[in-house]
Amino acid sequence: MKKTLIVILLCFCHSVLAYPYRIYTVPEGALVKNILTNEYLGKTPVVVDVSNTEAGSTFGISLFRHENVAIKIFTVMPSAENNFAVSGPDVATMSLPGKAPLNVVNDGNGASVHIELRPYMSEPAHTPY
Repeated sequence: MKKTLIVILLCFCHSVLAYPYRIYTVPEGALVKNILTNEYLGKTPVVVDVSNTEAGSTFGISLFRHENVAIKIFTVMPSAENNFAVSGPDVATMSLPGKAPLNVVNDGNGASVHIELRPYMSEPAHTPY
């Protein structure tokens, strides 16, 4: 009985550590994938469960004819630098140099992030010789 209770408490505590977060993109319909587990999560707008582990908080976003973006959703821990304030989750974006998204708006209170994806530049002009 004692072992069963411990297992139930561990499962309950594990599920409490994750929180839902909604990812929006402009344009909609981008594929969202967990980078570390390679799990396909859906098309935007999508709700992801974010945990405090590397595997549960890093996501890749890709859309045809747009630059790929990786995002990491993390909680800023209270420290002396931020006056020991408890704040909502923050978002960090990662991309190749010069390929960053056009706009990223994090709404910590609404548990959502809005990302405006950068379209590919047009093809260079080729002169026939």
